[in-house]
Amino acid sequence: MAAEETVESPEFMYLPLGDIIVEEQIRSSIDTESDSFKALMESIKERGVIEPIIVTPRGDKYLLVCGERRYMASSMLDMESIPVRILDAATQKDEILAYQLTENLQREDLNPIDQAKGILAYIQARHPDLSASSEAQAGKNYDVDGVMNDLIKYDRRPDDLTQEIVETVSTISEIAGKTVRTLFNGLSLLKLSDEIQAAIRAENLPVSQGYLFAANLDCPDLMKIFNAILKTPVTNAALNNLLTAWKKPKPDPVVIKLPSMTKQVTSLISVKTVFEKGVGTYVREDLEKLLYELQVFCDFVQQQVPLAPYGKEKPPQV
Repeated sequence: MAAEETVESPEFMYLPLGDIIVEEQIRSSIDTESDSFKALMESIKERGVIEPIIVTPRGDKYLLVCGERRYMASSMLDMESIPVRILDAATQKDEILAYQLTENLQREDLNPIDQAKGILAYIQARHPDLSASSEAQAGKNYDVDGVMNDLIKYDRRPDDLTQEIVETVSTISEIAGKTVRTLFNGLSLLKLSDEIQAAIRAENLPVSQGYLFAANLDCPDLMKIFNAILKTPVTNAALNNLLTAWKKPKPDPVVIKLPSMTKQVTSLISVKTVFEKGVGTYVREDLEKLLYELQVFCDFVQQQVPLAPYGKEKPPQV
């Protein structure tokens, strides 16, 4: 029996916008109010969509792979159709993500959080049933920690990884145009709280400082420090000191060794003796200042008497 015949879709064609399905993309959101998006709409309005979007068959419709901004701008302009490039219907999820990554990771306006999510999604799509080596028996998902651990191994002990993982890391590094260390740092941002990630997305927190927060997740005052530097920005060095201060050993409290009361009383008597020899040589202002200080001192001693414990002798009888 002859092999089943397949009908290849044309590589380029125009599709009605209503025939295109849009699912979650690497980019978390598109700012339709930004200057760049408004410029794109103006360009499409004047010259049409010059670069086709990429789709792949999905039932009787087509799934959007790349070109969400062009698709959205065309939709907002009420265009009926858009030029498309059609991928084979058998395109796998990891291949779709590879196309999206290639297009999006090379865009300067893609924020670091969405970059990291795209990289993680691509690696997970390539290995949907894989668990981190140390968690294989537990059956845990190949999550951020598992991927980051494998990136460390790739950088230090690649022989500990399967050939499939090595190829995946190599491919994503090439697609993203980033070193493995940079990929690791980027993924670490996904371990931050939603609040800190949102600040990085909005460019209210430099990504370099996001890396510092991610490297010090065990800091007990992390969120307190985060909220403080949003109000009063600091340098990276200052932030690192704030996040790591709790790890530094604190010096032992200084213990002041007080002389015995006998010695202190003797010192007072000596001062009194010296003072008596100089009677008549002090001016009135000096004597008034001395008297004031003595009264303050006496009041302080008077306050301490009822608070002090008794010594070896019995308390006086009342």
